[in-house]
Amino acid sequence: MDTRGGGSARWHEPRSLADVLKRLVSGFGDDGVMFLVYQHWEEAVGPTIADHCKPRRVIDNCLLVDVDHPGWATEIRYLEQELVAKLKDKDPKLNFSGLKVHVKGS
Repeated sequence: MDTRGGGSARWHEPRSLADVLKRLVSGFGDDGVMFLVYQHWEEAVGPTIADHCKPRRVIDNCLLVDVDHPGWATEIRYLEQELVAKLKDKDPKLNFSGLKVHVKGS
């Protein structure tokens, strides 16, 4: 295989999985925002909330979060501004205007 020109030699260089994933998700059209959300979610919201509340996608600059019980919907709404601020602190690209909550199964 010819490795001259076109950057094909770099293709064979070892890379971290994080670098590969960042490159892959940058082509999804959201500038890698959901990758960043998933990367920082548990650290930003804590393990208990992360067990019951999962980020799904971004809609109109709001993060849509699936929850497994109506009680968690109330909790997320109560903590909304704090959680949005924590995500933004993790990465400035995670600057959401708010959260939208969806109770799974409803």
